[in-house]
Amino acid sequence: MIPHPGGQLWADVRWRNGWRVQTHSEFPLSRLLDPSDRAHTHGSIEACEGALAKLVPPTPPPEHLVVLLHGLGRTRRSMRKVDRALAGAGLSTARLDYPSTRDTIDNHAHRVGQLLNHMAMPSRLSFVTHSLGGLVVRKLLEQDAPWRESLFRIVMFAPPNQAASLARTLDNAALRLVMGPSFKQIAGGIPQSLPVPEVPTSIVAGEIGNTGTDGLVTVAETKLDGMAAHHVVPAVHTFVMNHPEAILRTVSFLASPDLA
Repeated sequence: MIPHPGGQLWADVRWRNGWRVQTHSEFPLSRLLDPSDRAHTHGSIEACEGALAKLVPPTPPPEHLVVLLHGLGRTRRSMRKVDRALAGAGLSTARLDYPSTRDTIDNHAHRVGQLLNHMAMPSRLSFVTHSLGGLVVRKLLEQDAPWRESLFRIVMFAPPNQAASLARTLDNAALRLVMGPSFKQIAGGIPQSLPVPEVPTSIVAGEIGNTGTDGLVTVAETKLDGMAAHHVVPAVHTFVMNHPEAILRTVSFLASPDLA
């Protein structure tokens, strides 16, 4: 599902207290957005970084920061419900945008890594992802960066961790044009080559009836070796992250100091 064309044109490259500097996926243009998504500055990335420094002075990092990454064809808006639940549990969150249909998994991970490299790191850094977002985080784990020392836990909603058989079945030139390079990579089997997280990872799969699939990814395709937990909720792929049980399990997994 692609909400609107503009949602696939911008990538968050800096983040501070909900403010985000974005770069355009096709043109050398940047903008600074406040937590309400209102633009305050347009121009070069240097100009936007300067405006961010003036408008949002640095503050000590939170004890635990949760970074949320949406799925293919979606935007950060799709993660609002779980974001609110995490905030309600006292966790700080950074809900990010990336142009999922416009670039490769490698480049998505590179941008997220650069964003993290420009942040003051919390004691604990966790990720909550939907679909493609899980693969972006796995690619991110190839980076040797200071933020790795803070990595705490990961939650993946409906991740195509073993690729997606339906993507291979539907793979054609027209769909690649619409869904972009990341879809081609999933259909081509790249997920099996990505690093497996070494931190506790909880996976929530969706299933329609007793079909063994959420309509796009099978329950079996979501699994990873060494995962700390695996749950199945009655939901289609697009809305797994909004299911009440999925949200409750996510909050419990991230907010509890111990793994139950």
